[in-house]
Amino acid sequence: MATIERIEHGVEHWREGRPADKPNWLGHYFAEAAGVFIIVLFGDAAIFAGVLFGAGPDLITVGLGWGLAVGLAVWANATISGAHFNPGVTLVMALRRKFPWKHVVPYIAFQILGGLVAAAALWGLYYKVIENKLAALGLVKGAPGSQLVSMLFIPNVPNPALVGIGPASTAAKLKVSYGWPLVSNWQGAAGEFAATALLIIFILVLLELRSINAPMAWFFPLALALAVTMIVVVEGPASMVSLNAARDLGPRLFLWFTGWKNMAFPGPRSDWWVTTIAPTVGAIFGGFFYDFVIQPFMPKKAAAVEEPPAGRWREETTTTTE
Repeated sequence: MATIERIEHGVEHWREGRPADKPNWLGHYFAEAAGVFIIVLFGDAAIFAGVLFGAGPDLITVGLGWGLAVGLAVWANATISGAHFNPGVTLVMALRRKFPWKHVVPYIAFQILGGLVAAAALWGLYYKVIENKLAALGLVKGAPGSQLVSMLFIPNVPNPALVGIGPASTAAKLKVSYGWPLVSNWQGAAGEFAATALLIIFILVLLELRSINAPMAWFFPLALALAVTMIVVVEGPASMVSLNAARDLGPRLFLWFTGWKNMAFPGPRSDWWVTTIAPTVGAIFGGFFYDFVIQPFMPKKAAAVEEPPAGRWREETTTTTE
């Protein structure tokens, strides 16, 4: 009798590689950096269009920009690294899916590096336009109110363009909405926590071989892109939707290195932790919630699939019983 053993690339692949294909972990690290680079480069493009060029994309357009950026990153790099691209995902895989702990710190470091390099690339392309925008607002880098421009790179609570900024004197001076009383840091953190937990649950459902809706390899990134799009639509006004500490910390470090001072750390209202720590904790919660609340109700046997979903590889072995 023939049996097929499926080994999930993003789940159990992390034992130290396939039996005959020991992974090149340095290649994995660079693939993680490349994935976050793609996400930040293309995701921020929608924000650049609105803030710098007045294109005024709505939340669905911005959500599609971020969602498709995530999808492209997965399409490009999942085969190499498993497509974590997020410290929260890496921690979930280590805590719940046997990803080796010795690779957790390098994965996260390279994820942050990818975000930093993407921010540097965007600055190199548009620094003159960014400087002109600051001048038009009568601001300098790092000054109160300059989150109206630093939001190009990093999320803020609340969304400066949609809800407003603070403090009240700065908002009045710049003739924009005073938004800080409308969304507190803790509200933003709760939104990031819940949104990232939902994202992780969705990812694990997509990776679940026992699901009758487990997508084919080519469709996994598209399904993930749709999930990110809808999360941006819901959470965008409150926190600009980080979902990912690397997507935040990489560009934030770049801003700090280039003189944005308090706009980078600790943030205009000391809100850096809202879009870094809160989504990471939410990711871990989502992983445990899936394993202990949802997964027990899955059927015992894996659903029949023609090919493993994206981020997985399948090893087929034949055994014979008399």
